[in-house]
Amino acid sequence: MKKKKRTVRSEMEPHPRDWNNARVGQWLKETGFEQYQKLFDDRNIDGGALCRLTEETLQREPLNISIADVHRLSVCIQQLQQRHDPSGKAPDPRLFPYKAYEVVDMEDSENSLESDRELLLGKPDDNQNTVYYRRAHSELRKTILAMMYGFLSHFLTSVAIVNAQEKLPDKKQYPPLPDIYLDNFAVIPWAYKVSESVILSLLALMGVIFVFHKHRWVVLRRTLVIAGSIYILRCVCVTVTNLPMPEKHYKCDRMVFQDTWSKFQRILVVYSGMGMKIGGMKTCGDYMFSGHTITITVATLTAIEYTPKRYRLLHVALWLYCFCGMWAILASHGHYTLDVVIAFYIASRIFMYHQTFANNLSLMRRNRKRIKIWFPVFYFFEKDTHGIVKNEYECPLPSLDAIRKFIKDRRVDFCLKQYTPFRHS
Repeated sequence: MKKKKRTVRSEMEPHPRDWNNARVGQWLKETGFEQYQKLFDDRNIDGGALCRLTEETLQREPLNISIADVHRLSVCIQQLQQRHDPSGKAPDPRLFPYKAYEVVDMEDSENSLESDRELLLGKPDDNQNTVYYRRAHSELRKTILAMMYGFLSHFLTSVAIVNAQEKLPDKKQYPPLPDIYLDNFAVIPWAYKVSESVILSLLALMGVIFVFHKHRWVVLRRTLVIAGSIYILRCVCVTVTNLPMPEKHYKCDRMVFQDTWSKFQRILVVYSGMGMKIGGMKTCGDYMFSGHTITITVATLTAIEYTPKRYRLLHVALWLYCFCGMWAILASHGHYTLDVVIAFYIASRIFMYHQTFANNLSLMRRNRKRIKIWFPVFYFFEKDTHGIVKNEYECPLPSLDAIRKFIKDRRVDFCLKQYTPFRHS
């Protein structure tokens, strides 16, 4: 008789792991935790995810339940499971692919992207594989948008450089400003080649990292967003303030354009030459603050951030290389000392803030509205951040075994499609 009652009850009331989000919210209200209803609903926690929550997962991201409620809520979850599973045994997680909890882990886990890959692809549910590939597609889409953002900032920088040279102050009327380095050290003509050689070599190193890093799209996206944001800020500074040339004997005069088309052609020349003098291009007037220093700083910090921490000698060498490039900028008298110092400070601070927010999900979740208002570009690209990215490398080309398996799977699918109509006929 007892077994019959239990069967009737199980038919009337579904098992907690089969609850939807609304039923979970109702249960929270019944147990006195109605303050967490919206949090659980926002995290898409259904009954399957609820049954797998522990004290540890309740305390950490993305839930951040207060310590005073963690133990009580954990006890309530255990009592709920024991009420429906009198044996006291927790269900085998391999038998129940809880999609809702997997999505929570994928979006808010403090682990790396690789943990998400293993979490999803290791499950037998095809829907989870679809979720993972959807996430990968989203990463690629955001990377393409970041590239467009980077190209736009580079174009705006070229426009600002041409406008600054068009409004260049007269050297006779506005002599160079006093500078502690430029006034005490003579110009070194070949120093600009050193600074731009440092830039090119660091860009080449970044290219190697982008190609072989396991999470290349995330690294490339973050680098482009950081550099693009800094260069847009530089465009504003260069446009609003025109400083006199720091070197008297440098031959770079104010440019006069006959029409808009000739000015646009000059912008394209600066854009294609990346504003570098090593190719014979002469630009002046864009002094506040140094674009060369921005590139050197961001490239150095990116190489250090996305290479293993055990490569300490490489990181020390990169810092020395970075300061050598900045010294070469001053030695060539291409910028004031203030330009280089401000550029290094702004580039390093923005890089640090971006990485700190992207790697610490608690800062993202607790200050979501504030970040959305004050850092809209960062919020757009990092609102679904995965957390810390592991510095792992791989060959970007598929192996022969992977190619063979891909071809074999496609052949099997083709044969099944051909065989199915014949079988039904």
